[in-house]
Amino acid sequence: ISILRGGKVVDKVDSYTALRSVEVFFRNRRTRLLSLNGSPIFQFGPLDQGWWPDGLYTAPTDEALAYDVQKTKDFGFNMIRKHIKVEPSRWFYHCDRIGIVVWQDMPSFAGSKKWGMFYYGEGEDFPASEKARANYFKEWGEIIAQVKKFQCVVVWVPFNEAWSQFETAK
Repeated sequence: ISILRGGKVVDKVDSYTALRSVEVFFRNRRTRLLSLNGSPIFQFGPLDQGWWPDGLYTAPTDEALAYDVQKTKDFGFNMIRKHIKVEPSRWFYHCDRIGIVVWQDMPSFAGSKKWGMFYYGEGEDFPASEKARANYFKEWGEIIAQVKKFQCVVVWVPFNEAWSQFETAK
């Protein structure tokens, strides 16, 4: 959309959209695969913590965000699992543009006595308080609302490696 004055563009906005489907593809009774746009896809990629040498969790520039996604694709990957953080919208835009699918993790939380990771493998849910559970659902809802508009997101991972996992059956 452009605004013209006297035949000159004085302001403009660009956007994009994409249509895709993500479904379970049944190869046979025992083999189920994820499919993208009706075709089975083996999703292959790194568990990306989003670290930057000069900014820890903050990329130095938009170009750095794009470079990181492009190099992931150049290395032969088609997926990134975004681990323990949520990137800015520009990172998801670059994934859409470059053609990388994303698994978005919900960052883990800590309880009042132990980090949730210390219950990993104990065969029971993390004893999260009512307040912690309510905050988890609030923040997870906010994360989904923030990034669901990006077509690259194909999997939502509610619990990272079972850290802070609670109410699993629910």
